[in-house]
Amino acid sequence: MFVDAGYNFYEWEDYLREIQEIRLQVPRKVNSNRSREPWLEIYKSLMRRYIETTIGEIAKLFPKKIHATNLNGFMLKIALFLFAYQVDKAFIQ
Repeated sequence: MFVDAGYNFYEWEDYLREIQEIRLQVPRKVNSNRSREPWLEIYKSLMRRYIETTIGEIAKLFPKKIHATNLNGFMLKIALFLFAYQVDKAFIQ
């Protein structure tokens, strides 16, 4: 799972790795206590760029205001926007 570079709670990271078997991929800062492998940092940078670009493309589909009267209506609109993004990527572009 990729997380933000500001995430540096090492105890929770160790807990997730040992108990939940979830490996967090954290782009380490220069002054980090954990060692870094250069090839892995490059991979994390590329993945971060890809994720941010995808989120930006999805955000373009959203209007400035989503009018919903309840949580189910809001979740339905979010799901439809994500579906529209998938259709756009698969068939239009």
